[in-house]
Amino acid sequence: MSHTSQRRGLNASDDIRELIVLAFVPPQYEELDGIAGAMKDLARTLLKYNPDNWISRNCTEIDIPDLGRLQPPIEWIAAKWPQRAEKLLMTVVGYASSVITAVYNDTRVVSALLKELKGDWYRQNSENGYPISIVLSGLPDHVNDCCRTNQLKPHTYLQSLGYFGKVKDLPSELELSLITMCGHGLISVNRIRYLAAEIRNQRISAREAAFDIAAPCVCGTVNLARAESIFTHLAVSV
Repeated sequence: MSHTSQRRGLNASDDIRELIVLAFVPPQYEELDGIAGAMKDLARTLLKYNPDNWISRNCTEIDIPDLGRLQPPIEWIAAKWPQRAEKLLMTVVGYASSVITAVYNDTRVVSALLKELKGDWYRQNSENGYPISIVLSGLPDHVNDCCRTNQLKPHTYLQSLGYFGKVKDLPSELELSLITMCGHGLISVNRIRYLAAEIRNQRISAREAAFDIAAPCVCGTVNLARAESIFTHLAVSV
């Protein structure tokens, strides 16, 4: 997907095998009767496989235009039952939005997810004429592994060729690995440096720093586990 193709720092040999699942409804089909229910079912399935992060997870901190009048009751539930609100939020976003994203760190988990989606969910959507597209974003080897396991063949690739031109003033590779987790540019290098200093001075944990940079990102594509690991290394590298 276009806003995750610039991610830096991913390595095929890492234990964290990042894969982002995106599902969307083409604009001309958004008002199709029943398609919102199919997206809600998909959101529940994505949650069942315990994603590291997902779209609009931080609904209680920022306004989500697609939720409209549904946001206040979700915020009320979040104040009383935070864990219940997280699961409810994902299904509500699935129902109200034409886009869902979820981040996973294990190709085996994503392969199992695709296997389930290939079953009744796909069959029912095909019969009802619901053209919901599923996109996988990750390293080519990892994406292909998931597809081969499920006898699927990718029909389209989007790949970044990297940065060109005057790149000497770019942030460090570790900093870029965090900055590029948000394809809409909502992670600031100055914020990253401040948080790294806070970790170094033992005022916050690397996990807290990961959640901090994820807060502005409505898309939910910040990989919290990988961000925590990067912050741990960044805090001792200066």
